[in-house]
Amino acid sequence: MKMRRDIDFRAAHVCVEAAVSHGLRIGAPLAAAVVDGSARLTAFLRSGSAFVRSTEIAVNKAETAAGFRMETGALYGMVKDNAAVLEGLRSLPGAALFGGGVPIMFADEVIGAIGVSGGSEDQDIECARAGIAAIEALLAGESQAFGNERGLADD
Repeated sequence: MKMRRDIDFRAAHVCVEAAVSHGLRIGAPLAAAVVDGSARLTAFLRSGSAFVRSTEIAVNKAETAAGFRMETGALYGMVKDNAAVLEGLRSLPGAALFGGGVPIMFADEVIGAIGVSGGSEDQDIECARAGIAAIEALLAGESQAFGNERGLADD
């Protein structure tokens, strides 16, 4: 039996901090949420000037990206021309079908996802990727900063 790995809470916190900090640098106050591979909330951060509703949207984007194992914008692109599937997805509570939800990968496995909300769609995607880049930089250079398996928690 293969053991599933999830993002470690320390790596998740690095991710949301980097995403929100990047948002502030580009003038986009926002909220960022990281979920594990089962779409359970692991870390959350919102800048003080972010829209209040950005909180819920960020979590929804992260859960959608983890649940479907793909970027939320790509999910919409895949289903937009199929009215029945699109309507079905829109009827799911919390489904986010626009950019800003990005899976977090390790060794070709989805170990979590980040959702970002508060900027434009392009800014949200950029900030989500900045959060993932921060994890990758730490994993590449500071494996001692994380718990077991370099930022991964076994489930």
